[in-house]
Amino acid sequence: MLTPYLPYPPVSGGRSRTYNLLKRLTRDFAFTVVCFGRPEERTFDLSPLQALCDLVVISRPSSPNKLRAAMLSLTSIKPITMRLYTSAEFRETVKRLLRVRLFDLIHVESFYMLQNLPPDLPVPVFLSEPAIEYLAWWRYARVAPLYQRPAIALEALKMRFFEPQAWSAATLVGVMSEVDAQIVKRAAPGVPTVLSPNGVDVDYFKPSNIRRDPDSAIFMGDYKYFPNEDAVIYFMREIMPLIRAKRPNFTLTLLGKDPTPALLRLAADPRNGLRVQGLVEDTRPFLSRAGLFVCPLRSGSGTRFKLLEALACGCPVVSTSLGAEGLGAQDGRHMRIVDTPRAFADAVLRLLDDPDEAARLSHHGRNWVVERHSWARSAMLLTDTYLSLIGSEDMTAPSPSSRRARRR
Repeated sequence: MLTPYLPYPPVSGGRSRTYNLLKRLTRDFAFTVVCFGRPEERTFDLSPLQALCDLVVISRPSSPNKLRAAMLSLTSIKPITMRLYTSAEFRETVKRLLRVRLFDLIHVESFYMLQNLPPDLPVPVFLSEPAIEYLAWWRYARVAPLYQRPAIALEALKMRFFEPQAWSAATLVGVMSEVDAQIVKRAAPGVPTVLSPNGVDVDYFKPSNIRRDPDSAIFMGDYKYFPNEDAVIYFMREIMPLIRAKRPNFTLTLLGKDPTPALLRLAADPRNGLRVQGLVEDTRPFLSRAGLFVCPLRSGSGTRFKLLEALACGCPVVSTSLGAEGLGAQDGRHMRIVDTPRAFADAVLRLLDDPDEAARLSHHGRNWVVERHSWARSAMLLTDTYLSLIGSEDMTAPSPSSRRARRR
């Protein structure tokens, strides 16, 4: 398995996904994980991850600042993400492992990691796409500050070219939802896909008897990921004033790593009602006490762990359509799904004012997550995928030309 991050500790969506799947898949498969690790990530105790797999960590510098990122973008036809996640050391390590060990399958997380594989592999390649990256960048270009939009749109255009190429080079592409599957089929006709959905540990995240604060909401994420920062700024500018006009003491608490300077400036003024808690060891007490969870995302792609964790804890959720994309949730039964500032504020106020309605929503949301989005179900689907690939007659990753020949 190749990943662009150390899958431990599970403090972000991708890390949580990989770690939780490994915990379950290692009952039937033995893994070697080769991943990038930034200096700050390598200081953690990795023994829980090392107990699950043979772990090889390749050093990667910390993410560049905005000026350095702009220079990287302007000096290559490749997307900046591809340039950040390739290295000669990583490629040589993979080549060496393929020479000295016998593998049945290679699992790659994210299209930009596929470039670290040698050509003409003797085993099938399963490419898992946690998000459709070019779509996430296009969406961000529509809502970013005007001066940033050209650069972001340029990155989206580059990804629109390179991402489908990567899909075509894999044996099979795993997608998070049927929505993503249709996007892949339109962008790269003939590329086979299979559902490989995100999940949640429904035994760890579960309702408690803690009394909820009716004047509070939670949002969480990695704030260096631009859709999360944009979602908070959008909420604070467009939605929060409408809510506080009726509930002056209402607050939004941010959980998660790397709050940006813009978010810290907003939180510095107590009149705004924004609190930055940062990265916490356990999110469950916050999800159990909050009146609700808000997800005002306007950009991004894929499915959101944050919603599944909130629902599993019985926390009522109000989300935009994009925030709930791909999950298959029903508005008014599993969560509230609304898209204008006024409708979002009204949905929040109704749930805070009507505890019975909030309890009904949280009850159905929790049951739905247990049935449809547990990690056990996700691991079972991935196990079936692995076995089908390992048992297939064609054990090579087909090239785009060979796949076109078979379609003819």
